[in-house]
Amino acid sequence: MKKTASHQDLAQQDITADRQIKKSNSKVWIVVSAVLLVILVAVSIYGYMSIQKLNKQLKDQQAQITELQDKKKTLEDAASAAASAAVKTAANVVDSKSFIEVKELGFKLPLSDDIRNLNYFVNDNTAYFSTRELQAIAKKADTGLKLFCAPADIPLGVITKFANSTDAGPDQQKNLGTFVLGYAPPQATCSNNVAAEDMQTKQKNALIKAFNDAQKL
Repeated sequence: MKKTASHQDLAQQDITADRQIKKSNSKVWIVVSAVLLVILVAVSIYGYMSIQKLNKQLKDQQAQITELQDKKKTLEDAASAAASAAVKTAANVVDSKSFIEVKELGFKLPLSDDIRNLNYFVNDNTAYFSTRELQAIAKKADTGLKLFCAPADIPLGVITKFANSTDAGPDQQKNLGTFVLGYAPPQATCSNNVAAEDMQTKQKNALIKAFNDAQKL
């Protein structure tokens, strides 16, 4: 007949079982902690890499923005320079073509805005000048007059062709190499109208400037 386990043996068995449970639980917590640590490290690494990647993207985008801004400025500068060159070229084209040619005497005069409608007639070796604007304003104001500041009235002065500077005498001169031009100013106003007189003075000065820049045909 088997002996019944004593109370002391049973208590010892309970203590052993409890120790085994605690030991097992401890192992579980170690495993869980290790897993959590691995997850935390993985998340940290992923977060760090994501931040680095985002920073790189931002840096690349900023570089692209800077590059686009530089290109924009370059294009704007080029466009501005091209526009300035076009204006300058256009001005040169206008300047190179804005002349009145006095073919009868072999010279030409550059035209400014003040005398853009300069006209003339030639008698012997002398050209007499006026403008349509001056004749129009004089005609409107001085009804009854016949000439109205026409070239024959010598409103802006005359330019005469001479063989040399000695023949040109005391007149204002322009040497064109094979001949000399002499300019003589008008002796009086061609209209009693103040506006016409002011225009006559302004256009006379413009013709003198053109005379100084005369060119041979």
